[in-house]
Amino acid sequence: MHNNFMFHMTRRRAIAALGGAALAAGLARQPARASGTVAKFIENLGDRAILQLADSSISESERESRFRTILNDSFDVVRISRFVLGRYARGATRQQMAEFIQLYEDVVVLTYAHLFASYAGQGFKVKREVGDPGDRYKLVLTEVEPGNGRPPIKLDWQVKVNGGSYAVVDIRVEGASMAITQREEYTAVLDKNGGDIADLLAQLRAKAAKLRADRANS
Repeated sequence: MHNNFMFHMTRRRAIAALGGAALAAGLARQPARASGTVAKFIENLGDRAILQLADSSISESERESRFRTILNDSFDVVRISRFVLGRYARGATRQQMAEFIQLYEDVVVLTYAHLFASYAGQGFKVKREVGDPGDRYKLVLTEVEPGNGRPPIKLDWQVKVNGGSYAVVDIRVEGASMAITQREEYTAVLDKNGGDIADLLAQLRAKAAKLRADRANS
């Protein structure tokens, strides 16, 4: 089994880590100056996250459960999962794809949910909504203020519009797409192992198990 995927820190992982921290700060702060329906969706997402995830009285397992619910309610996890597999998604069996979607979701929850426990009131501003009426995808431009004199982090949300419903499909951190960053990582592993989806799934099971053990011991 190739293990380069699991723990090797790369520039792409650094971007993803920054994105995760910014995501936690962004979701756990009520946005200001929201305008437009999609921007309001992001504002409501922030309201819900701070109410449910930044509660210091809940257990980590409860925080993870709440994060998972918000993730499935507000993000198109199936679409994102297929996107990050890139061209290899076409070669996956239905069973493999279903397991990948579940493992992808598990890793996201285990990686990011705990960050909300250390929320310290970082500022979050909705700048504007970008897109024309009738567009299938719109951007909501926001900034996270990390504090301690550090400059704001640009955090842009790509939202899929389907009638009156919305779902986040990507987050861009300082212009770097987290979905593309993840796709580069997953497809790099598959490039090296000859497109072996089963091997990738085994690595993800091991990664999820390690994350669970780390959380249990923290």
